Amino acid sequence: MMNSAEIMAATHAVREDFAFTGITTDSRAVKPGELFVALKGGNFDGHDYCAKAVELGAAGVVISHDIEPLPAWVAVFRVEDTLLAYQQLAHAYRMRQEGLKVFAITGSNGKTSTKDLVAACLGAKYNVIKTQGNFNNEIGLPKTLLDIKADTDIAVVEMGMRGLGQIAELCRIAEPDSGLITNVGETHMELLGSMENIGKAKSEIVENLPADGFAILNGDNEYVVKAAEKTKAKVVYFGLGENCDYRGSEIVTSGIGTTFTCTEKATGKQVQVRLQLIGEHNVYNALSAIAGAACYGVPMEDSAKALATARLTGSRQEIVYIGELTFINDAYNASPASMEAALKTLAEAKKAAHGKARSIAVLADMLELGAISEDAHRRVGRWAVQYGVDYVLTYGQEAAYISDEVAKAGRETCHCATRQEAADKLRELADAGDIILLKGSNSMQVGKMLELFK
Repeated sequence: MMNSAEIMAATHAVREDFAFTGITTDSRAVKPGELFVALKGGNFDGHDYCAKAVELGAAGVVISHDIEPLPAWVAVFRVEDTLLAYQQLAHAYRMRQEGLKVFAITGSNGKTSTKDLVAACLGAKYNVIKTQGNFNNEIGLPKTLLDIKADTDIAVVEMGMRGLGQIAELCRIAEPDSGLITNVGETHMELLGSMENIGKAKSEIVENLPADGFAILNGDNEYVVKAAEKTKAKVVYFGLGENCDYRGSEIVTSGIGTTFTCTEKATGKQVQVRLQLIGEHNVYNALSAIAGAACYGVPMEDSAKALATARLTGSRQEIVYIGELTFINDAYNASPASMEAALKTLAEAKKAAHGKARSIAVLADMLELGAISEDAHRRVGRWAVQYGVDYVLTYGQEAAYISDEVAKAGRETCHCATRQEAADKLRELADAGDIILLKGSNSMQVGKMLELFK
């Protein structure tokens, strides 16, 4: 017969406009009236689920190849690349929101925690949405942007990367007004080869910021400071150094939190900050949040109030009490810098217990470190000794180097071949009053140790 294009050409008809209620890529969670975008991955093809999406209420689908026929009333949009189309839709939706600001965050460590704290501080004055979980890649970022509502003032988005050019691409989608770099460390060394390259990749987040935007940078990290040369936005530094615009001092950590003083360099104004978080690295995260919120007119006092009750996304220095055991669940991911920070936190928690607790570190492999992997794991072992960990329990191929360094120092340690073996050993070791750190790369699943005790 005739296709829709032929009918419209013959009759000069205009297709009736239709507003979708939302855009989704998850066929299992489609809501009535939504547009379903059929993404393709290494182990799945969303095109196989278009019919299911329509059954659940999808009013349209975006596809890149032929699919089984759908009901005639379903709008079908055919494109070359469905992922690109999804990103283009998110960008267009972001740009149509008048007055919206996008605040982007990246860094080798602390991205997700900082995102949570920035959103909390900005939330003291504005309607804020933020990246859920760690959806910080080429699929997760568009999802966050498409969650923007008519009354959203600021979208706080996290940006991750595995190579040069990837953050720049995310910035083209989100067009951030401000960018924050938490730090530059050895994460992704296997892929990028040098700290200079990692710094270059992270600095992409500030390269195209508008002149009236803000680049919030870690003033104590030499690789982050270099990013200031690549932006026309106003540069604001945070850290512990004297030259930082928002400087932390008088840091005190207890077993249940951290307090510090934040000083605003321009005015000399000071505010006391109390966190329900442990460790100096969280002081940096909080300082960056205060600095970022101040750029948008949030008083330091209001940020301090917001930080006092702020909570982080799970498995990031989450304190879990099970019976008479205290777990520091920091098992989401790991790099040399975050390992050292976690071991410091464990030492601080033990000190706060006034000598009544024994510290146990359960440490697994740090991945994607390439040629520096052995050296990095051995450094972790030496840090464990330096920070006085009472017992180090490791598993994984690379983590054997951690245990080896601890053993060389004559301290108590045990290396296990598998997570299950380590779990059995932890069950044998753990005693009332112990403080247990769980830390390793995400795929090592150290956090599953908690299941043994709950």
